[in-house]
Amino acid sequence: MNLVFKTLSKMDFKLLLKWLEEPHVKAWWDQDTHWTSDLIYKKYLSYTKGYTLENGTMKAIHAYIMYMNDGPIGYIQLYNAYDFTRSVPLIGLPQSLAAFDVFIGEKQFLNRGIGAKAIAHFLDEYAHAYAYAFADPERTNISAIRAYKKAGFKEAVPQPSAQEVWLLRSMSK
Repeated sequence: MNLVFKTLSKMDFKLLLKWLEEPHVKAWWDQDTHWTSDLIYKKYLSYTKGYTLENGTMKAIHAYIMYMNDGPIGYIQLYNAYDFTRSVPLIGLPQSLAAFDVFIGEKQFLNRGIGAKAIAHFLDEYAHAYAYAFADPERTNISAIRAYKKAGFKEAVPQPSAQEVWLLRSMSK
């Protein structure tokens, strides 16, 4: 399996639109948004340049399309976990903390163990500047939690009142 990550470009927007409206992606990603070409352009254009605005301030975000054997299969983005406002403040976690978001857009690649391999490979390649990587899937997203654990994540500070599970992966070799 040959996994490659290519920086998001405007040429990928049509593919993102398709994926973000797929039921298996929509179940966990921007459920309340009906994506259009204009919305994709407004949200993701700055991502192609390596940033997004958070409360009027430029924050680094690195977005990629995942390719397997030369075909696009999904999306992944990486950023500093502390750069963005969260529903639950990040308390009790390491200071050097990468966060990422990922989905497999092409249905035929689901439930084949590709997600866990892609996550581990991506973090090893792109998140080495951080001491830890952080994931916070919804408690009910069992397949994502399983993939993160296969990629080396362990449960972190328990979040009994939150609807998410906090997971950490050490980035040290």
